[in-house]
Amino acid sequence: MSPRLPSFVDQDFMRQLERLELVVRKSAVGKTSGERRSIKKGRSVEFADFRDYAPGDDTRLVDWNAYARLERLFLKLYLEEQEATVNLLLDASGSMSWGEAAADKGLFARRVAAAIGYLALRAYDRVAVGALADDLVGYLRPVRGMASLWRLWEFIEGAKGDGLTHLARSVRSCGRFITGPGVTILISDFLAPTGYQEALDYLLFLKQEVTVVQVLAPDELQPALSGDLRLIDRESGASCEVSVTPGLLRAYRRRLEGFREELSGFCLTRGISFISISSATRLEEALFDWLRRAGLVS
Repeated sequence: MSPRLPSFVDQDFMRQLERLELVVRKSAVGKTSGERRSIKKGRSVEFADFRDYAPGDDTRLVDWNAYARLERLFLKLYLEEQEATVNLLLDASGSMSWGEAAADKGLFARRVAAAIGYLALRAYDRVAVGALADDLVGYLRPVRGMASLWRLWEFIEGAKGDGLTHLARSVRSCGRFITGPGVTILISDFLAPTGYQEALDYLLFLKQEVTVVQVLAPDELQPALSGDLRLIDRESGASCEVSVTPGLLRAYRRRLEGFREELSGFCLTRGISFISISSATRLEEALFDWLRRAGLVS
């Protein structure tokens, strides 16, 4: 059965995805053959070994001469061409369930993750997904090949926002599964009471090539509030009474911009790619403009 399209992806968007390719700027070394360049290059393309063919493998690497002799499918492995593991870490905490229906942060984050996962599978990379909240609340072990697309998208669709945010604890729990160098894309609003620094440093410790995608709702970027209000925390349920004035809104916007600049600067000093984007952005623009400018797709 062909993989079903998620409700947020249509055929036109799929055609546009065909024009993109996931980029790994460094050499992310995997264990089996793929399309990434290993740091351990041979002379030109150096043959390394054979292994049995598995569903989803790149048929271009099948040794058809061996098949003619033995009637078994073998893949030729090369030192220079190894797959990367792409880890998609998706914030599934309560704060991500925010925004108008057309600009819901969680929905936007799942759309971006689904698109990147598609590109990685098409490039014969392995893709794993972690759903993060107060801890790791869901994990899809690495899958490979376009035959796994439906399973990947089904998992991503189910990563709905709920619970508190604890990025450091969630990411450390992911460390049980991230066993070698690879590519990690962390998609979150980064509005975590316990901070984000420890989580990002831990991913670098795991030898990951990290991209941060911060997603904020339009109402967070430019809140249209006034008067006496009772504000309720989306995750903890705590509330406070405030009188919203133009001066308070200006102070809020300065504080938010300072937070975004702090996160951007932290990433810059560590060689982490950083994108901050509104959930009202058209998905096509997010993929074909923002992610391309970050060097994640080409």
